[in-house]
Amino acid sequence: MKIIQPNTLLWRVVIRNIAGKEIAFTNLDAQFNKKRNCYHKNKLTKKSGRNNIRKHSFTWVYQIAKSESVKIQVYLRRKNSGSAIHYTSIKFTLPKSWFVVRTEFPIISDIYLGNRMKLAVPCGWGLEYDLSNPETIEKYRKTGLVYQSVYPYCQAVMQFIAFYSNGKGLYLGAHDRTATMKEFKVIPKNNGTFEFRLTTFAGVDFNTIQARYTLPFEFAIATFTGDYYAAAQFYREFSYTTPWGKKSAISKRHTADWLKQTDLWLRPMGSAETNLAITQQALDYFGVQTALHWYRWHRIPYDTLYPEYFPALPDFADGVKKMQNVGSYVMPYINGRLWDPASDSWKNEKVKEKTAALNEKQEVYIEVYGSKVPLAVMCPYTQNWKRKVKELVKRLINEINVDGVYIDQIGAAPAVQCYNQSHGHPVGGGDFWYLGYRDMLESIRKTLPKSKIITTEENIECWIDQFDAMLVVNTQTDERKIIPLFPAVYSDRIILFGFMYYPADDLERGIPFRAKIAQCFIFGSQPGWVQPDKIMNPKYRNEAELLRNIVRCRRFAHNFVNYGKFLGLIEVKGDNPRVLGIGTGSFGGTYPIDIPAVIASGWRAKNGSVGILIANHSDNDHTVSLDLPLEKEKITDKKRIHLYIFGSEGFESLRVIKSNRCSLTVPCRSAKLLDITVLKTV
Repeated sequence: MKIIQPNTLLWRVVIRNIAGKEIAFTNLDAQFNKKRNCYHKNKLTKKSGRNNIRKHSFTWVYQIAKSESVKIQVYLRRKNSGSAIHYTSIKFTLPKSWFVVRTEFPIISDIYLGNRMKLAVPCGWGLEYDLSNPETIEKYRKTGLVYQSVYPYCQAVMQFIAFYSNGKGLYLGAHDRTATMKEFKVIPKNNGTFEFRLTTFAGVDFNTIQARYTLPFEFAIATFTGDYYAAAQFYREFSYTTPWGKKSAISKRHTADWLKQTDLWLRPMGSAETNLAITQQALDYFGVQTALHWYRWHRIPYDTLYPEYFPALPDFADGVKKMQNVGSYVMPYINGRLWDPASDSWKNEKVKEKTAALNEKQEVYIEVYGSKVPLAVMCPYTQNWKRKVKELVKRLINEINVDGVYIDQIGAAPAVQCYNQSHGHPVGGGDFWYLGYRDMLESIRKTLPKSKIITTEENIECWIDQFDAMLVVNTQTDERKIIPLFPAVYSDRIILFGFMYYPADDLERGIPFRAKIAQCFIFGSQPGWVQPDKIMNPKYRNEAELLRNIVRCRRFAHNFVNYGKFLGLIEVKGDNPRVLGIGTGSFGGTYPIDIPAVIASGWRAKNGSVGILIANHSDNDHTVSLDLPLEKEKITDKKRIHLYIFGSEGFESLRVIKSNRCSLTVPCRSAKLLDITVLKTV
């Protein structure tokens, strides 16, 4: 695999000097000087040779003026001759008073793996693009983009993408342990191929401008056999070397027991008076450990006057106590990113000067949501914003005795480039966004009682060790297919709840709601996140029945979905027709639904047992078959394998497995857990 060819577009850089002069150039504008190969000794054998670590360097020089030039070096290495993965990075040596603003590296052109090529991107759960559909490709050509997203953000919750076709694939991943602000981009080309570009925004400290800039991570490139799941395993291995990934296993860190036992989320909204009776009715009907994600508990209108949430509605504290007395848990909403310029505190606390993120023109970043109120984005690196969010969490826990606090937008909304030099971070990029929130969350956790939790919206990877759970709802709805890309990497290291937004007509249509709940179950997420008054409406009793059977079955799968490794989706054969429908998009428009009636996924628990989660979201019983992943999990002695079948009411039957194929009938609107256990020899 030829990774670097000096005569093709490989990198682009933007540099600037103290006076403000800016220059952009590529490797095609620079003079290519040399390529150098070297072989490093293997640390284990202490011998040098072609089978040991191999490193190549490529050097260019770009002339700014007669006496000023930039030296650019690209490095490429792989661990040994048999390794499938290559690592590359780039380094710039600049004249005095010049600095790097941003880099585009690597630029990989002419990507084409066959006429059935697909692309997996880390948007929310994960999205799969069909790059073989002529109509879709034509649309991409008109817009000039297939995929584009900054990181960290809910549209780029991890730092890799993958192309694959006919069982072969190309993995492209930024192995960045510092969560530096970056942008991923996939561009359609007129010749039918695709181009990948990674832009990294270099933060600049004007007090200590360095003569050198090195990309703060290596970029990994690998070929593989399989699809998105195989690609995810490259990134999963890397993730264990990161600050967020190496100590985040649910089985090894403190998480409130009630959260780990939760199988349903309900979403009350507004005063306790209008919610308690119907919420109690829902708790009785579903009959599982339930948590309440409470919105609009404050007197101020939603998405206005933030962060001045207090005082709460008069009956909120009493409502919290009543729900706790019947065995539920309450988690109210706050926003962890926005401040309303119309609030009294904006002027009193000099927010623009001290706390707000500013663009290059020293203007605040303004965002507008459903309230139509302009809201300003805060810089998480500032002490004022860290203190403000921490105080809100503390007041909710100490004054109202809530069980947790949901801090919105930290994972869901994009990082922005802040140019306020008074904040103390390098301006325009770097890792300040990640570090600022990390410091804030670590400070909150130090004083957080053990029985309390903090959560956020979306499954952004770089803070999974700081949050107890993450709400996943922003995965986009259109012609792209939702795939469990995130569980393929982080299934055993963060609790997720929810699946997607529920537009007003989801329950009326039926199929969109059911498809979401069924996928939520097999993806390992805690289902629900529905308003109790809507799910308990008698018109939707079939949808409520499906949700009830799923959450009650999930009670017996905690060993898999909380602590286990996600093994991927499992094809369900036999009597399994496809369910077709139309759903209203989360952000407008409609999207097609095309999903089997019965869907399933595989899991491996820490004790080695294998679990299969199965959901039938249709109105008919189906007798289906599926191939158990026994050989893949190296379970070969079938004489000692028992299969325990659980339904919504618990254990149903026991089978002795005689082959890899399992057949069973899954009733309509129901779920099953197959627990495959290898009996120990005496």
